[in-house]
Amino acid sequence: MRKIQLILFIFFAVRSVDAQQTSGSIIYEEKIKLQINVDGEAPSDMPALPKEQVNIKKLDFTSDVSLYFNDGITAPTDIEQQSDAGVIRIKMDRPDEKSYCEIDKGIVTEQREFMTRKFLVITELSKNEWKLTGKQKMIADYPCQEATRTESDRKISVWFTPNIPVRSGPGRFAGLPGMVLEVNINNDDILITAKEIKFGEVDASKIEKPKEGKKVTWEEFDKIRTEKMKEMQDQNGGNGNVMIKIRK
Repeated sequence: MRKIQLILFIFFAVRSVDAQQTSGSIIYEEKIKLQINVDGEAPSDMPALPKEQVNIKKLDFTSDVSLYFNDGITAPTDIEQQSDAGVIRIKMDRPDEKSYCEIDKGIVTEQREFMTRKFLVITELSKNEWKLTGKQKMIADYPCQEATRTESDRKISVWFTPNIPVRSGPGRFAGLPGMVLEVNINNDDILITAKEIKFGEVDASKIEKPKEGKKVTWEEFDKIRTEKMKEMQDQNGGNGNVMIKIRK
C-alpha cells in the first residue's frame, strides 16, 4: 500500500508542475535589420549608423488569453551628433503596439501603428497553414520544434515547445501545439527570441483586448502597408530603404 501511495504522490506532483506552466510571462528580444542609405556626400565625422533596432517585449499569458506588448525595459535608440553637415538626428520610436490572443477562440487582435494611423488587425489562427520540418533545437532551456509557412512572399519560421502547453506566442505567431519561443522572418530580417520565462499566476483582468484603431484583416492591413511602402519607394527613386539626406 505504501508503494501505491508513493506512486500517486509523484503523479499528482507532476500534474501540479504542469498546471503551473500554463500561466506566467515571457520576455522576448526583437531584432529588426535596418538598411539606411545616405543621400548626398556623407561627412567624415558622421556617426556610425545602426544596423538593427532592438526592442524588448513581454508576453503575459494564461491558458485562455495572452497579451504581447512593449515592456518598457529599453528606451528607443536615438542618435544626435554635430557634424560638418550640421546636426544629424536618427530617431527610432517604438509605437504602442500590442497583440491580444483569445486562445480558446483562435483569434488574435493586434493594435498596429503605421504612418501615424492605428489599426486593429484581426487574424484567425485556424487559417494559418504551418508545416513541421522535423528540425529541433533548444531555446531558453526548452526543446523546440520548427514549423514554417509563407506569408506575402515572406518566409516565416517559428520554433515552439510542447513543454509549455499553451497555444500562444509573440503577436499573431500562435495556434501551434505549444508556446512559440522564436520567430524568424526572411532569414533574420526580423528575429524574435525568448530570453526569460517565468511561471506563476497572472492577473487575467490586466490582459486587456486593445480597442484603438480601424478593424481590418491581416490581408487588408498588409495591402495598405504594401501600397504605402511602394509610394515611398517611388518618391525615393525606387529604393525602399530608410534614407538620410545630408544638407549643409
